[in-house]
Amino acid sequence: MPDQLSDTAKARKDLLWGMYADLRLHSRHAETLRSNVVNFSIVIASLLIAAISADGHVQPSDLALCLGVVCVGLLGLGFAASYTELHERNRRRAMRLRDALDAEFLSGPEPDIEDLLEESDRSHEAGRLYRWSRAITGSTQRFWFALPVLVLVSGVTLTAVAA
Repeated sequence: MPDQLSDTAKARKDLLWGMYADLRLHSRHAETLRSNVVNFSIVIASLLIAAISADGHVQPSDLALCLGVVCVGLLGLGFAASYTELHERNRRRAMRLRDALDAEFLSGPEPDIEDLLEESDRSHEAGRLYRWSRAITGSTQRFWFALPVLVLVSGVTLTAVAA
């Protein structure tokens, strides 16, 4: 790589880097929204379940609240799925731009960004904590689906008991 990039090459590098940074920001934003909505749905479902169980029994008069828990679970699951897809799309786009930056501007004897990240990941994934936690939880994306599914199952169970 020459010491001085041409104006066009510099502009291209700046554009690619800006797009990469923007897509990573959008990806993080989707993660934050997904987290907030799932957490909010758990709070709403908890309030509904508290109202249902306040008298110690699930009765037919609680049917509307039970169906409310089902709706909260369905909405939370739909939102989690939608924003997981949005996060993944933006993350993949950003990785494609990172690969282009690597190939175009960081080719040489020094490791590029992808190589440095892979080396760091290998070191991290070799650790006991990583292996132990992944054996229990699997992908963290599954975790964000598990919570709305738990709310949905709770709502369906309460609805069956109330009906």
